Amino acid sequence: MIGLRLLAVLMLVAINGFFAAAEFSLVAVRASRVRQLMEGGDPRARIVHELLGQLDRVVSGVQVGITLTSLAIGALGEPVFAQLFRPLFDWLPGSRAVLLAHGFAIILAFAFLTLLHVVFGELVPKTISLERAGRASLLVARPFYWYLTTFRWAVVLLEGLSRKVVRALGVTGLAAGHTIPHSAEELQVQIRQAGEHGLLGPGEERLILGALELRQLRVRDIMIPRPDVHALPVESGFEETLALFAKTQRSRLPVYESTLDHVLGFVHVKDLLAVLSDRERRSEQGTPPPRPLQSSSQNFDLRRFLRELLIVPESKLAGELLIEMRARRNSLAMVVDEFGSILGLVTLEDVLEQMVGEIHDEFDVVQAPQIVGSGPEMAMVFDGAVGLRDLETQYEIKLPEDPAYATLGGFVLTHLGFIPRGGESFDFAGYRFTVLEMERRRVARIKLQRLIAAAPARAIRHPASAG
Repeated sequence: MIGLRLLAVLMLVAINGFFAAAEFSLVAVRASRVRQLMEGGDPRARIVHELLGQLDRVVSGVQVGITLTSLAIGALGEPVFAQLFRPLFDWLPGSRAVLLAHGFAIILAFAFLTLLHVVFGELVPKTISLERAGRASLLVARPFYWYLTTFRWAVVLLEGLSRKVVRALGVTGLAAGHTIPHSAEELQVQIRQAGEHGLLGPGEERLILGALELRQLRVRDIMIPRPDVHALPVESGFEETLALFAKTQRSRLPVYESTLDHVLGFVHVKDLLAVLSDRERRSEQGTPPPRPLQSSSQNFDLRRFLRELLIVPESKLAGELLIEMRARRNSLAMVVDEFGSILGLVTLEDVLEQMVGEIHDEFDVVQAPQIVGSGPEMAMVFDGAVGLRDLETQYEIKLPEDPAYATLGGFVLTHLGFIPRGGESFDFAGYRFTVLEMERRRVARIKLQRLIAAAPARAIRHPASAG
């Protein structure tokens, strides 16, 4: 008799493990993997696909099954194991020996039953199901579907009662479906973990993370600052315009009237090449070009070639700018502050580089930092216009973000709190920052030297600027 009861307890533990495996395997299995198995003709995959379409009911059914089997394990298992362990305490002396032996046997039976239930009825099947969700879901699909169909009335009844209790407590707006949407931060963690386990290549990981970061990145963080923007006055002549295109190796240049704050649009080099080709053809034929296309500044009118230029606020999200550029088929935008003053320029390439890294064509000059010194004295010299994101992604130098600046030069100015003359330095985040060169009030070149021991941030003013 005890043997049959013991066998029944072990079967109940196995059934509890089955329910635990069913829940975790069905929740963890990838829908894409299930579709792949369905296309391969596996009939069990179709059952899994049907169960995935009703995960709420699956989870409710699992809870009903686990609860009933757990109660049955306790009710049937405690007297069985207490009877098995009772002979171990028959040696207790005294008139209360029988009572003590029974009490100790119950305690030991409860501990052993808990261990058996938790390890073999919960943890082991859950762990295996998470590690091999695809295979486990196929194994449990048929029996669990039969169970869910047979006891649907009980599951539906309990679901209805639970909803009424929840509504009576005043809780509303429960999310439909068992799956909880992941936030962007959670997705980033999962993508990094996938990269660490080799499920994603370095390029794929960077691309996906970059796409997610576009929703947090502001245009001011990726723009070309105003001092570095090349633009054409609207009164520029033909040769002058071509010369600036040749010098900058750009295909598009903004055009302004009087000052850059009064930007009119942009001109594309392809439009000028058509003019140049027409000039050469007419020159070969000995025919003078039409007056608007003559090369003199008095007759060449740059306004004829102007194209629409996007004007965006500095606070605009990079992801939104990408969508707008695609919709309006425009890859150039000027960035303005709250007062309408031009702060800089941003291109489609600048946005895409946040996802895929630096994009260099055959005309780009890659400006790597200059390395000076060697050993402990080794340092890197950066241009002040280098972006903080580039420092972090390319050189693993992370500096605090602030709306007041987006470049290394801006960080230095903000940290110093005054306009340096050159030679000033300060220690921050394990590096010594030294201003090497100024262009008017702009920090042009900065030396970064890693400190052997991170020192607290402090500014060291150049003797020439003291006073």
